[in-house]
Amino acid sequence: MGEEFNTIKVSILVAARNEENNVVRCLEALDNLDFPKPEYEVLIGNDHSSDQTEEMILNFIGNKPNYNYHLIHHQTAGLKGKANVLAQLSHYAKGEYFFYCDADIAVAPTWLSEMLGLFNKNTGVVVGVTRMTRTGLFSAMQSLEWLFSLTAMRFFSRFEVPFTGMGNNMAVTSEAYRAVGGYEGIGFSIVEDFALFVAIIGQGYSFVQGFQPGIISLSQPTHTLSELLIQRKRWVKGAMQAPWQIKLSFFASAVFIPSLLILLFFAPLWSLCLALLHYFLVLLVGFIGLIILKQKDLLKYLPLFWFYFNLNNTLMLINYLRPTSTTWKGRVYE
Repeated sequence: MGEEFNTIKVSILVAARNEENNVVRCLEALDNLDFPKPEYEVLIGNDHSSDQTEEMILNFIGNKPNYNYHLIHHQTAGLKGKANVLAQLSHYAKGEYFFYCDADIAVAPTWLSEMLGLFNKNTGVVVGVTRMTRTGLFSAMQSLEWLFSLTAMRFFSRFEVPFTGMGNNMAVTSEAYRAVGGYEGIGFSIVEDFALFVAIIGQGYSFVQGFQPGIISLSQPTHTLSELLIQRKRWVKGAMQAPWQIKLSFFASAVFIPSLLILLFFAPLWSLCLALLHYFLVLLVGFIGLIILKQKDLLKYLPLFWFYFNLNNTLMLINYLRPTSTTWKGRVYE
């Protein structure tokens, strides 16, 4: 047992709740990693799923000794939902590094090896890159939104400005995780990934915003505007806990179209010039990101992205300000 313990370098933590349509895809991708199987373990926590998630997990991992299944029975004091699952899985984890991905994610085969290569001596957390699977125009717009935002964050990370963690594609050292007291020490947040990211940096560790094709994970897109708004209400609620730079950038984006329309009434030429300048800036940033990350299938959608991006940000702000509860994985959070 001691020898087995010493061989495990990476623990991959996956929280699953009602993911019968996605979880096998996720586990298959993890099984296809180009990393020695004795050196990584996959810990899956089932968070009271009411569908066939448990059965599908157990069927898949039956003959795979580096996979471990845990039915999460109890709730850690002060924690809820995914944070509670990940906190409990961390107590079983044997690796020097904790890798996080969601149950609807398919990681790249090179995910572990390339993410590990980004850790330096004082690095506590590495954030990866995520896009959506290819299902059409709506998923392409969501992919562009992710990649555009991550391109901008990559730029600011060069100046050591931390913007966000990303629970569907992130890695931390077990040392850094324990230094902040784990999720139990951080307490509950509806955006547990961002809370962990901030806590680790606050403890004096550095971070790396990864930006290369080999660490891109594929997530499942939302399929309707209603689903998108439910998802984004949680995201915006988390953004309101972020540093002022993130809040400012969000509000600036959200009020851009309304401000442009007001300016159009008073100064039409200035409004047009500002819109064109902003359009080409967004186009340029998006183009740079797609070329670096080799996501050329999205280039044909890029000319439309400016319209989606600005309208979506305005809708996100309106939706956030509406006096409704935040829903996450079938649970309601006030």
